[in-house]
Amino acid sequence: MWKTTSDFIATYLDPVGIVLGLVIAVPVFWTWWEVSFGRRRRERRWFREFAKRPGACPGILIVDLRSGLDVKSSVERFRRGRDELRDIPADRVFSITRDKHLGPDDMPDLHRELRDTARQIAAGGTDTLHYFHAGPACLAAVVGAEFANTCRVILWQYGAGEYTSFGPLRLIS
Repeated sequence: MWKTTSDFIATYLDPVGIVLGLVIAVPVFWTWWEVSFGRRRRERRWFREFAKRPGACPGILIVDLRSGLDVKSSVERFRRGRDELRDIPADRVFSITRDKHLGPDDMPDLHRELRDTARQIAAGGTDTLHYFHAGPACLAAVVGAEFANTCRVILWQYGAGEYTSFGPLRLIS
């Protein structure tokens, strides 16, 4: 009895199991590849597209917290040379500036001013906000928290003699 069962399994079920295993392995491997590499590639492509698209109603937020420097004039000069930023009207350019050393006691006032500026940005119907930041990174975290659930925010960082787009604050997928 055992010999007959063993021969049946070896003759018929093993080849069928191998074929079924190969057929099932193809979609499993394809799904793994798409999840592992395809999603990353697609997110990078979306990231580049979102970083370059100016939006239907774009705005600019300049946070200048470095004493002794005027970042706003640098941003104005930079934006005149960029197609996606050149046509943004002056009434959609918002600025938060401090020309002194900042400490923890200054955070409530800065946060209050940021919220007032965020209200003005939302009231203007801004759908894409280009964010230029100069100064301590702690306020960048506050800006990120304030705008995380509102319009699309594109981060710009100064380095190597010019501003570089780091893409959206949050990837919209």
